Amino acid sequence: MPRPSLLAPLAVASVAIGCGDSTATTGFTTTPSTTMPSLSTSGVDSSGGTSSTSTSTSTGSGSGGEDSTAGSSSTSMSGVSDVGSVPDFPTTPGCKGKIDLLFVISSNEEMAYKQVQLQEAFPEFVKILEADFADFDYHVMVVDAGGDTTLDFCDICYSCSQVMCDGPGCSQWDGPPDYPCDEIFEECTAVQGAGVTVMGNFEASNKRCLPADGPRFITKDDPDLEGTFDCISKLGAGPKTPAAARMMMRALEPEILSKWGCNKGFLRPDALLAIVLVSGDYDNNTPGTPADWYEAVVEAKQGNEDAVVILALSHDLDVPNPKCEGPDLTSSLRLLADAAEHGHFGSMCEQSYVPFMKDMAGTILELCSIFIPPQ
Repeated sequence: MPRPSLLAPLAVASVAIGCGDSTATTGFTTTPSTTMPSLSTSGVDSSGGTSSTSTSTSTGSGSGGEDSTAGSSSTSMSGVSDVGSVPDFPTTPGCKGKIDLLFVISSNEEMAYKQVQLQEAFPEFVKILEADFADFDYHVMVVDAGGDTTLDFCDICYSCSQVMCDGPGCSQWDGPPDYPCDEIFEECTAVQGAGVTVMGNFEASNKRCLPADGPRFITKDDPDLEGTFDCISKLGAGPKTPAAARMMMRALEPEILSKWGCNKGFLRPDALLAIVLVSGDYDNNTPGTPADWYEAVVEAKQGNEDAVVILALSHDLDVPNPKCEGPDLTSSLRLLADAAEHGHFGSMCEQSYVPFMKDMAGTILELCSIFIPPQ
């Protein structure tokens, strides 16, 4: 069922986290309404790594040879043998290579380089899945984590039309010079949670990446998976209000997934759902708690936690030896990963996202072997 109580209008507040910059930029001073669960740093490598998982497979970016009991939670994966690769019940049908991949990517402030790092890790991630699945049947959709959209019009005041701008307005175009103002935008372009087909922003692709009359996600029929992914995931960095968890839930609402909705056809009942969130902000623009957000995702998969894998790439300011720099803030997306039965977390300030994506691919392979599609 839809969860309207979690999707109230956006609050105007954000905190930007820098990597290598000891200062953080704070937007408005609205007190976050989100009630966070008590902070736990279990699953964090005490040697300085920032990757964790709530599945039986542990991840870490610290030095090798870590203790076999460190870096993983007590949560075990039902139906998976102790070795972690051979299912206890080999007669189950499995996902048969069907994976629905949802990327929720922040496009605010200085996020352009983080998008590049994700693009660099994506081919290694795909390579692992292609090697295991003879018929890798994928849906890949990118959703803008920013709560503001401007693509449906080309206002003279690109920046000052945003909720984060306190100026009196502008008298001339202050947006990117290559903004796709001559593009014909379909109705879903400005819908929050809809898959990205064309993007306009500073340092963005600023062109159409997917046909306006087709699905709002990449399918196995696309001749250039990596090229198209680079295009739709190059969201740039501009004056956006970050709300990654909110946009994740929007993208999976029954209405937007219906045959009349913008994301129709994306979520398949017989496919595994893998979600990657990339955002360095404290998400106080999403009502509810990380546990609530995870519950909403599981509802989209008919209550099957073994059909959902989540990777959160966010700031690590609330764990020992953080890679990011800034105030001591709780990472709400890390708490989302902790709440997930099969969740992974990685510091967005690491130089490479490849290890995190590889860990996620391993979990996908394990879960796919035991996945039982609904009858």
